[in-house]
Amino acid sequence: MRDIQIIVVALLAMALPLLGLADADPAITECDRLAAHPEDPDHIGIGVPTQKVDLNAAVIACRAESERQPDNQRIRYQYARVLAYTGQWDTSALEMKRAADAGYRQAQFVYGLFIARGRPGMPRDVCLAGEYWLKAAHAGRQAARVQYAHEYLDGGFASCQKTASIDEVRSVLTVAAAEARDFYERMLVGDLQKRAAESGNTK
Repeated sequence: MRDIQIIVVALLAMALPLLGLADADPAITECDRLAAHPEDPDHIGIGVPTQKVDLNAAVIACRAESERQPDNQRIRYQYARVLAYTGQWDTSALEMKRAADAGYRQAQFVYGLFIARGRPGMPRDVCLAGEYWLKAAHAGRQAARVQYAHEYLDGGFASCQKTASIDEVRSVLTVAAAEARDFYERMLVGDLQKRAAESGNTK
C-alpha cells in the first residue's frame, strides 16, 4: 500500500507542470502571475504577453510586492515593465535602471532599449545603451547578444570610448548561434557571424 502511495505522489509531481499548475509554487507572487515577461530568461510562472497584461492589477500587485521585497530585482523589473506600459516613464526608468544596475539581465537589455529608443527622460547616448546590452549579453540574454552585435557591426559604437573588440563580438555570436531557438534566429545570427568574420575592429 505504501509503495502505491509513493508512486501516486511521484506521478502527481510529474503531472503538475503539464496541467499548468506549476505556478502554485509559493515563490510565485501575484506580480509574477500578472507581469512576468515570457522572454525574460529569469521569469517564473507562465509569463504574460504584452497585450494580455491587466495593467491596473499588475501595477498594484507589483508596487506592493516591490515594497515587500525591495531586493528582489525580478519583481522590480516587472514593476518597471508595467509602469512603462501605462506611460509612467519617469518611475519606470528609475526602477528599470535600479534592476539593471543590480545585475538583472532582462532589465539591462530593456534599459538599453529605453536609451536607444529615446524614451522620455532617457539620455541620448547609444554608448551607454551598448554598455547595458553588453552586460546583458555576457549574462546570457540572447536578445542582447544579437542587439549588441547588430549595432556594433552597423558602426553604431564607433565613437564610443568603451566598446567590445571584434573578437569579443565574434565570441558573443558563437554563443548566440549555439543557443538560437528557431530557423529565423539561426539565420539572423548566422548573417551577423558572416559580417563579423569579414569585419575588422570598427574603432
